[in-house]
Amino acid sequence: MKFILGIIAALFGRWIDAVLVSLQTEAAAVYVAGVSKARQAFIALLGLAFSLLLALSGFVLIHVALFAWLPWSLPVKALILLILGVVYLGGGVAVVLRLSSDRAWMRFAKVDRILAGLPPRR
Repeated sequence: MKFILGIIAALFGRWIDAVLVSLQTEAAAVYVAGVSKARQAFIALLGLAFSLLLALSGFVLIHVALFAWLPWSLPVKALILLILGVVYLGGGVAVVLRLSSDRAWMRFAKVDRILAGLPPRR
């Protein structure tokens, strides 16, 4: 009788371990999918912010007015405005790309820790 009880305990113990591994794997998959959805929402909000920045392009008019008053020749003023525009646009796009990358979101959400906590596949 003791032998049969040991076999039953061993079978159910393995079954419970298998169920726990399966639940951990499913939870990790749902978490990663949630991070992906959050990233998509962030990119949508970022697009909205980018549109707002375009609407607030009056900032550029400050530079135009400033350079209109400076006693430099027109080609020099235009070149400086072009360089400033490229720097502003490039800096903004670089920040947006950096913040919306998969790697940054996975690091922010600590997905590597979740995946490291999963048991190895059998």
